[in-house]
Amino acid sequence: MMPIQQQQQLQLHQSIPEFYSGKSIFVTGASGFIGKVLIEKLLSACPNVDRIYLLIRPTRDGKPPSYRLEEEILKSKVFRLRNQTLNFTKLIAIAGDMTKPKLGLSDEDYRLLTETVSIVFHSAATVRFHGPLKKFIQQNVLGTKSVMELCRQMKHLKAVVYVSTAYANCNLIDVQERIYPVVDDIEGLIEKILKENSEMTPMPGHPSLMGRPNSYTISKAIAECLVDQKYRDLPVVICRPSIVTHAFNEPADGWCDSFNGVAGTLLLGGLGIARTMEIDCDYKADIIPVDYVANSLIVIGYHKGHQQKQTNTPTEIIHITSGTKNPITWGQILDFARVSAIKNPSTKMIRPIANNPISSKNFYGKMNYLFTKFFSHILFAYIFDFVLFLIGKKRIMVDVTNKMHRAFEVLDHFTNHQWEFRNEKYLKIFNQLERGDQNLFASNVETIDWFSYCDSLYIGTRRYLLNEDDSTIEDGKRRQNLLTIIYGILNFIIYSTLALPLLYAFWNVIFPQHSA
Repeated sequence: MMPIQQQQQLQLHQSIPEFYSGKSIFVTGASGFIGKVLIEKLLSACPNVDRIYLLIRPTRDGKPPSYRLEEEILKSKVFRLRNQTLNFTKLIAIAGDMTKPKLGLSDEDYRLLTETVSIVFHSAATVRFHGPLKKFIQQNVLGTKSVMELCRQMKHLKAVVYVSTAYANCNLIDVQERIYPVVDDIEGLIEKILKENSEMTPMPGHPSLMGRPNSYTISKAIAECLVDQKYRDLPVVICRPSIVTHAFNEPADGWCDSFNGVAGTLLLGGLGIARTMEIDCDYKADIIPVDYVANSLIVIGYHKGHQQKQTNTPTEIIHITSGTKNPITWGQILDFARVSAIKNPSTKMIRPIANNPISSKNFYGKMNYLFTKFFSHILFAYIFDFVLFLIGKKRIMVDVTNKMHRAFEVLDHFTNHQWEFRNEKYLKIFNQLERGDQNLFASNVETIDWFSYCDSLYIGTRRYLLNEDDSTIEDGKRRQNLLTIIYGILNFIIYSTLALPLLYAFWNVIFPQHSA
């Protein structure tokens, strides 16, 4: 029999695919943006993994989890963009619900997971930013507690990778890779929130948010503290990604299936709908491609699985961020994406792409924002819908504009503040990997060329959210040219009409007419 020391040395020289070979994995949040990319990467890069169990909630009309696995996950383009065959038989749908005791698992499934699973990726969360705090606690905190209780029963557990957010502590400016205690008695705080908050949605500044802007971020901070205070006996590592955006190159350049955040902003800007937003263009935008996040999670699971178990030590925290190592500003993102949008215009564009908004941090910028919002968003929406009404079409623009403004309000805190998220730990882990693993699980943010990435950001939005093939780009250019001419003529007419009375008054001042 091989001595223990030799076994440990052999394990340290394992590649990442070798580490995951023969192991069973449990994933929550499988139908989410990160979850899909994580599953695709595990199947493609670690083909000898044993089973991947996916916690999936049954549909409201009673369809089984296998239906959602097929319809919402396997039919996603993420699994069809690479020319390779993936073994989908390794994916096992497990019926469950994050808000229910013991995750809503049957006794049989609970026993199956405790006896077979070695690695856990917990990424399920309510990602809407605003809402009743009680609901966020039930999903993001109590759900996490149920996952940890399940992990505590697992006989072969090697690593638990919990996906939090870098903005869990956005009440701070400089955020280190450590736990920031919310209160000493975390379970007492949870009980208090569940009793007192009912269906109330706390707004920024409410004491229950503890300096955070919304229910999502404070719920993540509470969940982190719960894990650290109650589950130090588990091999848990908490990962904090920043703003997760389109794929860098896996499964394809610019792939995205989420309309939230940056993707929605680019889409609305590319269609000519969005003309302004409250933003500080000089502030850093800490964005991270979704494939870099998925690769990092797999690397971190490998890293944690090789650590010696230590009890009663602070939970390990690892940031998956870009701002301190390879920064880019909001202004640069908008500039780069605008260049791409003009070069690759959408065939669904309704008016020419606007100039990028100026920073709204001073009086002029604020007035410019308010003026543009009223005339180019609100007034335009009502005029557009009136035209649709006249031609017998369904009115949509006012509704779209209202939803856009609500979405921009959610982003406001993050586009008008900046943070320093220290991320020394992950780069140290990544640099210790063998070259083959570094290439297979690319996730070094220092290598990202932001100009080319922002080009793929918009092209990916066009391809995967607007469902426009690249062959239609020339059609888009013709539409863009036509709209530019029409928009120019309309602006000339409008401004001329407004200017004529002023010119007439000015003429009368210079050349007064005297009555006989």
